[in-house]
Amino acid sequence: MSRSRSPIAIAVLFILFGWGLLPVRGQEQTVEPLELQRMIPGGVRTTATESSGNYEFTVFNRGSTPREVRVAVFFAGRPDVQYARDVWVPAHASATTWVPVGPAPEQASKGGREIHTLLYDRTGGGNRQVLPPGEARERTRPVPYRKREPTTAVLADPEPEGERYSGREPTSPAVVFTRVIRQGLGYSDHVQIVPSGLLPTYAEGFDGVDVLVLAGNGLAADPAGQTAIRRWVQHGGTLWLHLDRISPELLATLLGDDLDIGFVDRVRLTSIRIAAGEQNPDRSSLREVEEPVEFVRVVPASADRVIHTVNGWPASFVRDLGKGRVVFTTLGPWGWYTPRTARDGRSPFDHFPDLPVGSAASLELGGVLLRPPEKDPLPPEAFGPLLRQEIGYAVIGLETAAAILGGFVFALLGVGIGLRRSRRPELIGWVGPAAAVAAGALLVGLGERSRRAVPPTVATAELVVPAGEEAAITGLFAVYQPASGPIAIGSREGAALELDAAGLEGKTRRRVQSDSDVWEWEGLSLPAGIRTGSFRCTRRVDRMQATGRFGPDGFEGRLAAGPYTNLADAVIVTAAHEPVAVRLGLDVGFAVGTGDALPAGAYLAGSILSDRQQQRQEVYRQLLSGPLPPYLRNRNALLAWADAPGVPFIAAGDGRVVATALLALPLEYEPSPSDSSVVVPRGFIPYRRILDGRSTAPTMSGASSPLDMRLRFQLPSSILPFHGGRATLVARVRAPWRQVAVAGVGDGGPIPLYEMVGPVEPIRIEIADERALRTDSGGGLLLDLVIGAPMTPGGNSDESEWVIESLGLEVVGRTGPAR
Repeated sequence: MSRSRSPIAIAVLFILFGWGLLPVRGQEQTVEPLELQRMIPGGVRTTATESSGNYEFTVFNRGSTPREVRVAVFFAGRPDVQYARDVWVPAHASATTWVPVGPAPEQASKGGREIHTLLYDRTGGGNRQVLPPGEARERTRPVPYRKREPTTAVLADPEPEGERYSGREPTSPAVVFTRVIRQGLGYSDHVQIVPSGLLPTYAEGFDGVDVLVLAGNGLAADPAGQTAIRRWVQHGGTLWLHLDRISPELLATLLGDDLDIGFVDRVRLTSIRIAAGEQNPDRSSLREVEEPVEFVRVVPASADRVIHTVNGWPASFVRDLGKGRVVFTTLGPWGWYTPRTARDGRSPFDHFPDLPVGSAASLELGGVLLRPPEKDPLPPEAFGPLLRQEIGYAVIGLETAAAILGGFVFALLGVGIGLRRSRRPELIGWVGPAAAVAAGALLVGLGERSRRAVPPTVATAELVVPAGEEAAITGLFAVYQPASGPIAIGSREGAALELDAAGLEGKTRRRVQSDSDVWEWEGLSLPAGIRTGSFRCTRRVDRMQATGRFGPDGFEGRLAAGPYTNLADAVIVTAAHEPVAVRLGLDVGFAVGTGDALPAGAYLAGSILSDRQQQRQEVYRQLLSGPLPPYLRNRNALLAWADAPGVPFIAAGDGRVVATALLALPLEYEPSPSDSSVVVPRGFIPYRRILDGRSTAPTMSGASSPLDMRLRFQLPSSILPFHGGRATLVARVRAPWRQVAVAGVGDGGPIPLYEMVGPVEPIRIEIADERALRTDSGGGLLLDLVIGAPMTPGGNSDESEWVIESLGLEVVGRTGPAR
């Protein structure tokens, strides 16, 4: 009987055992459909550095259904700050995209950084982490790192006929030219060659480079990349365009309305004479070449600054675009350098021993391209006091706290004295703590009431620098929460935000990018109060500018402020660096007269300023009291405060929005009618020193040495030709025990106008002599300013310093030639 049951039992056990193994076998055979194939720095910089970067990755989906995927990355030792990208991957396909990653942290390694990546399957609303093979919970890999230095990246068309050096592979002439310039300036030979393909579609993706070189038309098929490059330039980048390698059609789409360059023709030169343009027109160099060099003859815009010329045509020129610059070269690379010979020795670049030798012109061009970074006189933090005032949040005042504590002390003393005289002195033991608790509760209650009196608020204070029909915006972002808790902050307009992370260390937060212009911080929790951060963005606007002309009452014009409203507290700044107050009309008009000049140290008109105006004046003082930033230097601008159309961020929860802006509108002069009376107020006439026949910056201070300075005051071109009726020189000179004299410059010699020892009050000199009012062919009026040697009443020398605190000229006359 047992024998008969044995086969049946064995069969049953076999079936059950097989069924038990099925899940195990199925689990062993299951293949994860998602695979993260790479994560590397890419785009315009292929190394990690101290700037934000663009990291490229590829996700492969082996499954038969599309997948919603999230890829997160963070640096070793910083798991609390993560950067993620959401991407949709079709079935049986791969998707390659990018994720913006913050600066690389300080680490011991000089050549690499370790990054960690996480992969999530979010299909159907889930958030399942896809683990790598093995027991690891995350993927770890090294990425190359390079310390931040002046960096150049080249985007050029492939050229199989390119130049060869030391037997190396063909190299684009644009890359060779870039290395020649870096060699001349003493930088490394590292040039980032941008591969064709995926370019960042957001401006921050280009932050890892200082100069982007464009020498080809491959960008024509990438409109998103063109927009990102243009916006990067508007925020301070430098774009170098090789016009001999770029089509006018690409230039038009890249720069848009700001093109304004007239293309004449293309020629090929064998004899090349490069002159130093307006800066030094007497210096030039002549080269004869066997292979003709391509040269594009163009007519730049009137506002462009020519650096070099060839046969009178621009060989290089510069254009300001927002806060950045575009540098154009029209002469092919071989016109700027010569082959290296034995007499030149070996190149300092070991990998490029035969690198050509740059000319003096190429060194000058390099100084324009890779100029040292300048400190912005108006960083976003300068808006902090103004922004806090706009929010309206305030802690308990010092006077209130002192009154409460003082009352507590006096009450305690009074109660103590009273209880000592009473029959129950033992009450002193608990009266003191009770009074302290009451005073503390009062302070807490007042503080809580003050904190909750202001609703949750999102606010910005921004500087707006127009560039065509776009505006580069930088400033300070603030979010106010009456109570601690989580908050979701993000942007749907491509704004970049550097949030103050003080006190957030160790708390994991993740910046998730879901589209080119859409991102959000997840897992962010902020304490009660105000949290700030610097931000930047680009806003599409109508053309914003101020336009006016000189007339009998001064300067009058109209404003175009785009979406910004309620303009107030405006000033005009020109190359004269003497701000003048602006009277704004009820509509979009404005006016400046001779009485609108501001006293030294003041930037708003009026003797009594509101708290808001005082904060605005402090911002003006920080921006204008020292050397002007590049986006205002050598430009005419009308600065005005306005209400912004909104904030470029979103924040969870209901609350109010506060947005204020400082507009830097470009100011354009319209020609005044011929034979009309005009008044040019102070601040509109810049001046330079003429030294040895050349224009240079004026000397404004000195110690023991005297000064003999010829000044040339440039009248606005919009009123030329001009014949004057009178002029007024207004100066503030501090020169104790020194003789100060001013003279006109006439054909027969100096024309004395003023003389005094140690002037105390501001100097005001009325000039009516026609000989002193004659202008040169370019509309310049010459005056000599002399500050003599130091002296004392006894005749002994004095080493006191002299200072010219302010200097300005206003003129009254008529347009047109003199009759």
